[in-house]
Amino acid sequence: MVNLTIDGKQITTAKTSTIYEAAKENGIYIPVLCYAKKLLPYGACRICLVEVEQMKGRLIPSCTTPVTEGMVVTTLSDEIRKVRKTVLEFLLVNHVVDCPVCDKGGECDLQDLTYEYEVVTNRFEGEKFDLPTDEVNPLIERNMNRCVLCGKCVRVCDEVVGYGSYSFINRGFETKIATAFDRGLNCEFCGQCVSMCPVGAILPRPFKFKARPWQLKEVDSVCGYCGNGCTVTLGVKDNQVQTIRFNEDTGVNHGNLCVRGRFGYSYVNDSKRLTKPLIRKGGELKEASWDEAFATITEKFKTAGKDLGIISGARLTNEELLLLKRVSSAIGTQNLDHSGGECYKGLTEGLKETMGISASTGTFPQVEKCDAILAIRSDFYETHPVFGMVINQAIRLNDAQLAVIADKRGKLSKLPNARTLIHKPGCEINMINALCQVIIAEGLAQTAGLQGITELTKALADYTPEAVAGMVGADAEAIKKTARELANAQNAAIVVAYGLPYTAYSKEIAIAAANLALLTGIAGRDGSGLYLCGEKANSQGAVDLQIIPGPAGLGAQQVLSTAAEGKLPVLYLVGEDPLVSYPDQTLVKKALEKTFLVVQDLFMTDSAKYADIVLPAASFAEKEGTFTNAERRIQRLRAGIKSPGEAKTDFAIFQQLLDKLQKTAPTTPAAAFSELTAEVSGYTDIIYEQIGAQGQVWGGETLVPVKKVLVPVAGMEPLQADYQLLVGSALYHSGTVSTRSKGPMSVCPEPYIEFNRDDAATFGVTTGEMVQLKADGVAIQAKVKVDNRLPKGVLFAPYHFGELGLNKIYKGQSVIAVEPGKI
Repeated sequence: MVNLTIDGKQITTAKTSTIYEAAKENGIYIPVLCYAKKLLPYGACRICLVEVEQMKGRLIPSCTTPVTEGMVVTTLSDEIRKVRKTVLEFLLVNHVVDCPVCDKGGECDLQDLTYEYEVVTNRFEGEKFDLPTDEVNPLIERNMNRCVLCGKCVRVCDEVVGYGSYSFINRGFETKIATAFDRGLNCEFCGQCVSMCPVGAILPRPFKFKARPWQLKEVDSVCGYCGNGCTVTLGVKDNQVQTIRFNEDTGVNHGNLCVRGRFGYSYVNDSKRLTKPLIRKGGELKEASWDEAFATITEKFKTAGKDLGIISGARLTNEELLLLKRVSSAIGTQNLDHSGGECYKGLTEGLKETMGISASTGTFPQVEKCDAILAIRSDFYETHPVFGMVINQAIRLNDAQLAVIADKRGKLSKLPNARTLIHKPGCEINMINALCQVIIAEGLAQTAGLQGITELTKALADYTPEAVAGMVGADAEAIKKTARELANAQNAAIVVAYGLPYTAYSKEIAIAAANLALLTGIAGRDGSGLYLCGEKANSQGAVDLQIIPGPAGLGAQQVLSTAAEGKLPVLYLVGEDPLVSYPDQTLVKKALEKTFLVVQDLFMTDSAKYADIVLPAASFAEKEGTFTNAERRIQRLRAGIKSPGEAKTDFAIFQQLLDKLQKTAPTTPAAAFSELTAEVSGYTDIIYEQIGAQGQVWGGETLVPVKKVLVPVAGMEPLQADYQLLVGSALYHSGTVSTRSKGPMSVCPEPYIEFNRDDAATFGVTTGEMVQLKADGVAIQAKVKVDNRLPKGVLFAPYHFGELGLNKIYKGQSVIAVEPGKI
């Protein structure tokens, strides 16, 4: 610690602090323009100049100057005020003063400082900037006439996002922020630059001219998309979410958001939202009352009894899932499942078998301090972009070594120090086994307390790096280097994403990853962790609450198969659209046609069109309750708007169902959370009202495995086919709900089939042309996207779009043999 004096106040601070940070943590105000706490010190704007006695009165930037023992600092004097005012005058020489029409008005740092320092005239003259406004893309507007060259957009895009869209170009008075070749912005549209800009140079286009900041009510909640669990601050006006506000002081994400979290909110305001219950009469869905809908549902559920099937999504709150579980108990059915019933088995069966737990062992902030990181599948950034930013920061700030086991290149492959271990599709387990084999063979394994080391060693005899490299087309030396990095790292992380497009071998991949985590000591070690991250906002909560089949129950796939055979009388779908997102569309369609179907959702989904009863539900922006993210962090949702029409929260719907079934239900989400803490392991002693801005992590920062059992798992034989299709997630979408939102759809509006450049040349297709894929006699078609990240012979398609009909050929396999053809 260091002792110093600021403005006559004696303070003690960390020796790594700058003068500005020391002042701020002690309530002493110093103005800044270029500083941001999540960025490296920069010192560009010179607004934060202070005087240090030991430096003979010389003014220095407080944001870049580290504190020293005995330092005496003055933050405001006549001289400092004069210099700051001069700096502001220089900034305003070329700056266009169009505050009345600038959307930043009312929260512009330059505007505030100009007022604070009374810059009413300017001693300097110059020509105002007259640069063209960049409005090429639909989400971010760039008006460089308002730019103050603080560099925050350049730095956040490089240091946090790892994309590098911006840079300074030109010299002197001609200096400006620009993209490569000074073209229009074309990036991943996370909007981090929007949140960092202190003036109106970079603005969110969807919010343009919608409201002034003081007109908005700000409500902190949790993003309803992926399992990262980012805090979002809803900007609400006229009972609509008008924008997502920047708030770096709340939540584990420090204000970082992806394109979905920042621009994917518009679906909650959509006029196509369901607003009244619908009941099929005379072959058509017609509006009905809630009483009529509940009466019919209750009768059907009671009649079905133990044969009722319930499939839920993983975007319901913990409290709603608790009530849904009680609905299934009240009916007497064990046929309860979520998220397709297969993808989460890495947690419920894989980690359970090896470690006795069903959750990630570490927290996200720990990853920033890791020395080595292994990502399994390149799609991890696409499914969990903000966690991907954490990985980038570990590389930038801690010089972490990143290895990616992948069948294609992705965003993670482009990060500094990244090593991509490319392999043939569907062979992740082979690669992980090879890493384990190296660690054991070279004596690097931490075997104390491990069970099954002899059996695993024997089982891995055929998985030497050379043998695996020969089988799956990988690099043996890269495998060895990665294994040594993981084994020798003081802090390390292994990350795996799971979800509906990653159904195949989810249990086996988790077991292999757990073996690796146990051999390296990563599992249960402070500062290290094994992370299995779910696709949906409350995937971990659904696992924690055991929304899975009972001992005599049917899983989601078995429920659908039974329904397709006409043996399931009633099916209840809650927040799921299996006709679009589940494998094997033919089976799903037959199931929906042959059962009495009740659908509870926001929209008239493709699955809902087959329903006998449709119930209008509420979005995340209309709910109170909690989500549990992929690091076990329980966070509060808060309602920002009211639901449209007669739509109800899932909590309210389940409450009334329980009442009709003559069962009592908690009256509020807070009361429900209190009850579930007594039922859910790890949630004990967590109090709903005391869950603060950072949430609460159940099980502690490091979850220690209950047991340590190494379980051999066999690798896979590579598929023998000239052309192979991979199914996965696109960066701009999450599940199917994002296809209802203007932001994600404005940058990724339609399905596509991605080709390697050589394969595209072989078939004579270019980006935007139509192509057809055939598999097992079934054909689908979409536009081509040509890129260079796929190996030759490997194709890719995202699963989010119903119009593609991808699940006509995707039946849960890891890779599909296809026959491409130009249309």
